Amino acid sequence: MTGVTTTRRQIHLPFRKAAEIAYQSIRLRLGRSLLVTSGIVLAIAFLVSIQTSDAIARGMRQWVRTAPAAQSAAARQLEAKLRAAGMPTTDAEVADARLQRRWLSGLALLVAFVGILNAMLMSVTERYREIGTMKCLGALDSFIVKLFLLESLFQGAAGTVAGVVLGILLSVLAASVKFGSDAFRQLRATEVLASALVSFTVGVALAVIGSVYPAWRAARMQPVEAMRVEP
Repeated sequence: MTGVTTTRRQIHLPFRKAAEIAYQSIRLRLGRSLLVTSGIVLAIAFLVSIQTSDAIARGMRQWVRTAPAAQSAAARQLEAKLRAAGMPTTDAEVADARLQRRWLSGLALLVAFVGILNAMLMSVTERYREIGTMKCLGALDSFIVKLFLLESLFQGAAGTVAGVVLGILLSVLAASVKFGSDAFRQLRATEVLASALVSFTVGVALAVIGSVYPAWRAARMQPVEAMRVEP
């Protein structure tokens, strides 16, 4: 006997059970979950708002350039509104504004990623004994990883959906205040839908990727060491 005890049989829980445990964990730690979700909501809302505003402005610029002669007065009036609102009208201004928006969007996503990573690491720290108990009962390392990834997936999906809806509403409301009914007439629904789908994918991926390292750290934890941690 070497005094080392090995686990002869580990429990394989179905995916449905893992999803149920992840959901219950989110409910029990609602405050921590809201912290992760709020960062995703703000980042995605900012991203979608920029893209939706850009789609609206692009539609209005296109209409100004291609408006028939009978509507030339309305086109000039709309162009004046665009300039008064500080919207780019020339190709050079549009390219410069698009570059600035990309930098801002990237920065917002980076801040959200750091927030998710920090929140998930704190969640792992708070759950040392819980993780140790599950591993002592036979939970596989892959199950621990799956558990944390599912939690982040649920939070990311909820936060992204809320962020997409909020971003579209805010951008459309702001455009309607500035340009009135022209904002709705020139709204490119297909572009807005495409940007919403892309933003949803980015938001969910951001949440899952941000939890990979915390999940790996939790899975690598030794059960005995985890159980020794004071609650």
